[in-house]
Amino acid sequence: MTPETITVDYLIIGAGATGMAFADALLSESTGTMAVVDRNHAPGGHWTMSYPFVRLHGPSNVYGVHSRAMPSDSVGASLASRNEVLDYYDRIMRDVLVASGRVTYLPMHDVADVRAGRPATARARSLVTGATTQIVVRKRIVDASYVNVTVPAMMRPGYDVEDGAPVVPVNRLVELGGAPERFTVVGAGKTGLDACLWLLNQGVTPDRIRWIAPRDAWLVNRSHEGAESQFRELTRLHEHDSVDGATGALEELGLVLRRDPAVTPGAFRCATVSSTELDQLRQIEDVVRLGRVRRIDSAGAHLEGGTIPTPHGTVYVDCSADGLTQKQPRPVFDEGTITLQPLLPCLVAPSAAVIAKLESLDLDDATRNHLAPPAQNPRTARDLLSFYGTRMERLHRWSSSPALFEWLVGSRLSAALFDLHEMADPDNRATVAALAGHLDDVLKRDDDPA
Repeated sequence: MTPETITVDYLIIGAGATGMAFADALLSESTGTMAVVDRNHAPGGHWTMSYPFVRLHGPSNVYGVHSRAMPSDSVGASLASRNEVLDYYDRIMRDVLVASGRVTYLPMHDVADVRAGRPATARARSLVTGATTQIVVRKRIVDASYVNVTVPAMMRPGYDVEDGAPVVPVNRLVELGGAPERFTVVGAGKTGLDACLWLLNQGVTPDRIRWIAPRDAWLVNRSHEGAESQFRELTRLHEHDSVDGATGALEELGLVLRRDPAVTPGAFRCATVSSTELDQLRQIEDVVRLGRVRRIDSAGAHLEGGTIPTPHGTVYVDCSADGLTQKQPRPVFDEGTITLQPLLPCLVAPSAAVIAKLESLDLDDATRNHLAPPAQNPRTARDLLSFYGTRMERLHRWSSSPALFEWLVGSRLSAALFDLHEMADPDNRATVAALAGHLDDVLKRDDDPA
């Protein structure tokens, strides 16, 4: 059978948060046509496979797409649930993208035989029927899968598990079928926090929970995230010339929190909590800090720093997936391609929307790439300064493009960039640039203390 052929301006590979944000912004800012090809059965990327009780950690107003608000689209509102997020993306795909007549959506398809050129070509193959669709691409192929956000359901644990050992992925918590005597949560990232909070909210007493936390992490205070006053508060970082001093100032300002006041966090992965959630987490006293798990077997859990026995009736809950991996940065704009990457640490949706807006402007790729340098997602405690410094540096950089900045002021996703109306003042823009430069200097001195 001769495969169907479609011709579009853009082929977007992936319908997760980045692909959806890019497609939506490009739809509203250009007249281009698109094919969105995705391996999943529905839009939403990793949300389609996440654990049932997952919610957004941060405010809904910096997630989703440019054209439509998320459920609970305010800082103080309840956080969107997994089902709400999936329903939101389904509505965006159905009622905005496909309904426009300019977007072809191919779920349950993979992409192969990509050939560069003008036009470029690719083949989409159905994972259900095996039927193929030939896609002719007049402008660009957009890779929305490069960052590759993962959740535990998408991968095996990063340690050895003996056959029969009581280890379950976090997704299985809702279907255990029995009542374990004890739970050991493996991992201290966003998923580990969620698992601990879910267990506590289900009535599991804190003394029945053990938490394996290789490194404590700094946590973003949700009540301050996205607050317009943040810009003014951050100017106090000018007073500090060391990583420890600047980090301490962030804690004093209430922008970041730590689970244990007696332990200096060694990590930062953008996890966000409220003060109420933090109080709950502090009820768990059995916290194991012996490094990463190497193996779980009948003898116990073997960690980098020692072995802990497995109490009778224990279930290990694996939350160790590295959801925000660090990938080698690539130029976002290249001849015939766009590789979607975070421009703001951990903020994939605003980043993808900005990239789409830049594509719609009459600019050359050198200028676009100057305005869209990729940002690495954070891992260590010192990256906390980069998290804020990069946000300020990008704000100053983007203010140099009147067309981009005007669009940002009107975008719901720009809440991640403080109060943009304040940035109309040249003095405030200069303050932001100076503070970003100061934090960069602090980090460089920390790299080379001599």
